[in-house]
Amino acid sequence: MQPTIISLFLLLLVSGATTSCDKDEPDGKSIFVDPAEEKTEFDFWLDRHYTEPYNIRFEYRMPDRETHFNYWVSPPPVDKSIEVAKLIKYSTLDAMAELMSDQKDPLLFAKSYFPRVLYLVGSFEISSTGNTVLASAENGLQINVLGVKFFDREKDSERIAGTMLHEFMHILDGTYPVPSDYDTITQSDYVGDKYAQSGNDYMELGFVSKYARSSPAEDIAETGGRLISMSEEEWEAMLSSIESADGRAKIEKKRSILIAWLRDDFGVDVAKWSDIYLRRLSELGDIDWTNLED
Repeated sequence: MQPTIISLFLLLLVSGATTSCDKDEPDGKSIFVDPAEEKTEFDFWLDRHYTEPYNIRFEYRMPDRETHFNYWVSPPPVDKSIEVAKLIKYSTLDAMAELMSDQKDPLLFAKSYFPRVLYLVGSFEISSTGNTVLASAENGLQINVLGVKFFDREKDSERIAGTMLHEFMHILDGTYPVPSDYDTITQSDYVGDKYAQSGNDYMELGFVSKYARSSPAEDIAETGGRLISMSEEEWEAMLSSIESADGRAKIEKKRSILIAWLRDDFGVDVAKWSDIYLRRLSELGDIDWTNLED
């Protein structure tokens, strides 16, 4: 009796499954839509200002293939993504083009060294040490910009622009490394992940920030970014605040090495770049943050 009941049950199950399939036939439209089939006005703007001139993919949809699965992250809002795209274009890419305006191809510097992917994430990442990760560079090919859904252009533009300089210095250093003499200047004072718990006497030890003490690579990125983001007057004020003659001399030595490195390996005039960058930051109020027809 039991085999008959089981056979009847299987027959009904198969029949039900067949009926269910008959009522739920696909309509011919895949749920896996190629983003290229549904380009938005913003996508076309990105084509004109990122993809076509620089071959940069500006990724704001946060596909899983690019996501760090060891963090809980969320995608950024489109309106915030538009603002960040305009900020990076004006303060970073356009600034580089202006810097190289006397070259045959003013865009060549950015095209040669700027990463191929800018990847936006809505939330911040929290590191194992409890520190908030603002951005990261991956193998010289991608910069991740984090916390985009919290972006306030009145408060955060300078931070995002400065972060781009920091990550770009990592990429340049990975392309043509800074002379090894740099690493020896404060070799005994790098503390790795313990930098967050270190004291506030970092300048007295020869560092421009507490984070610079984490490693020579971060020291280069922190100091190199400030070469562009700080005016000559701001540099002098910072150096004058250092009580230790040894600490000041170490920072000045690092600064000289980086200025020569950028000039000799990349043809970059640091003073000119800084002037352009700072002027553009002062002009951010002139940007039309929502217009996608330019």
